[in-house]
Amino acid sequence: MNDDPQRADSPIIDLAGPLRIVVTLGFLAVLAVTLAQVFFRYVLGQPLIWSEELSRLLIVWVAFVGGAVVCWDGRHLNVDVAFNRFPRRLRDVVRIFNIVVALAFLGVLVHASIPIVRFENFQDMSVLPLPAGVVRLAATVGGALMAIAIVARALYRFRCERRRDPDFGLNDPM
Repeated sequence: MNDDPQRADSPIIDLAGPLRIVVTLGFLAVLAVTLAQVFFRYVLGQPLIWSEELSRLLIVWVAFVGGAVVCWDGRHLNVDVAFNRFPRRLRDVVRIFNIVVALAFLGVLVHASIPIVRFENFQDMSVLPLPAGVVRLAATVGGALMAIAIVARALYRFRCERRRDPDFGLNDPM
């Protein structure tokens, strides 16, 4: 069995490509707003009252949307010292267990965040003309995107493994 991480862990098709663009643009926007705030505050002596709130909003969205990118890439934090020593069947069982636990957690996150978003939408943010729920909406949207990325990655990997190995799942090569 070939345990090449490029083959096994990295999908060839990048379904997260559009999300990578959104995350990159979000980071660039945070950088631009922060630099503008520094310039206006310390050079012109006229601080931008909306910059901190917008930066905070963008950082929250970048974190949750970026989480979906990380889920698609399979690069979330893990300790794989013992995992890599497991036989293939046990690794497959652990992967499935991890997927089920992650999807359960994300399901709870998305389900629990919806009423919070609705409740927070009754008030506006301090300075920006947006409902306050837009900050919490990042958890709802990001959680759903992460769940979609986890399922898509699992299906993609299963299909690729099956195509490469006609005996996939029938016998243990280790």
